[in-house]
Amino acid sequence: MRLDAHQHFTPEHTPEHLEAILKRNRFDGSIAVAFSGRDTAQLLEAATRYDFIRGVVAWGGWEEIRAWRAHSKLRGAVAMPDWPVSVFEQMAEWGLPVELEDLPAAIELGQKVPSLRVAIVHLGLPEECPDWERAIEEAARNPRFAVKASGLITHGPKPWSAARFRPWVQHALAAFGRERVMFGSDWPRTLPDNVWKQALAAFTQAIGPQSMETREWLLGGAAERFYGI
Repeated sequence: MRLDAHQHFTPEHTPEHLEAILKRNRFDGSIAVAFSGRDTAQLLEAATRYDFIRGVVAWGGWEEIRAWRAHSKLRGAVAMPDWPVSVFEQMAEWGLPVELEDLPAAIELGQKVPSLRVAIVHLGLPEECPDWERAIEEAARNPRFAVKASGLITHGPKPWSAARFRPWVQHALAAFGRERVMFGSDWPRTLPDNVWKQALAAFTQAIGPQSMETREWLLGGAAERFYGI
């Protein structure tokens, strides 16, 4: 199964829009990531109507997460900085992963709650993380961690160049292995400068020549396993 492991929706860029894009590019589905509690409720409702939305990552307070837990397509939550350790322990008990961009915070969280599964978003923001190479290697030593090579062209200069972020992607791949690295488009945040297919091209150019089996892990297999699709 091919999956876009990190995308969003807006009033202008709807599930119908992305569904057509994914079909054209031979992708089977996506993981929709929320921006807010209201957005989460809308995504879960959309996920009941659109089969291609294979999972939803919630954004909200603890009581909201508890209420959403029964939904069959809830696949995780964006980690909130005000959550106490007990909340993360409960998430681990439920088998729901959390997601965050802050690489040092992710490492610390993994030490506090060893059973918690964590997805590091946007490669842990290499340009904002001191000693990123060492930190990503440390994170990879936790077998419950995975990393999203998402948002590669979201924050970079225009036009983008794969040479800029190829070292980051390949270092993460060497550290985590193909079964724990996920492609994510961050669509539609790449618009209007870059369309969805350019996000895919940026990723495939960054990973360089790979076997077909490795490409299928990176383009969906890793996400399928991490999210239990």
